[in-house]
Amino acid sequence: MKTITPLFLLIFILNLFSCNAPKETIYALPPQEIKSITFENWTAGRMESGSGTVFIIELEKPLQSDIHFEKIYYQNLETELVQANETKFRANFHYNAVTQKNQTSAIASKDFRLKDNEAVIEYLKDNKKFWYKCTQIKEITPKEFP
Repeated sequence: MKTITPLFLLIFILNLFSCNAPKETIYALPPQEIKSITFENWTAGRMESGSGTVFIIELEKPLQSDIHFEKIYYQNLETELVQANETKFRANFHYNAVTQKNQTSAIASKDFRLKDNEAVIEYLKDNKKFWYKCTQIKEITPKEFP
């Protein structure tokens, strides 16, 4: 009995310390089979036009009716995903002083801890929020506009 009491005390103390441990964001499986995820950096010819990144997510089949893409998080930024057609979604990040203030994301920098070539898709399925971390993103050669 004397050895059991310190053992329970040790387990209790360790459990208290582990409650403050950082919790990793749980990532779900992809909402559907994804054909490709690409991004393209662009630069405008005028300073006030800025620059940006366009993400294209292409699915194998049209998105199921119980799934809705919400946002994409990339390099401490977030923006909405917009449906371009039945199987294609796009997101535009603009890098200039005016629009970037609206896209800065505390969630992306704090919770997701993304590398330069990673992004997270936020989606709703049956009205529950899920996240999918994309690691195999292909970069398309940047366009430079005159």
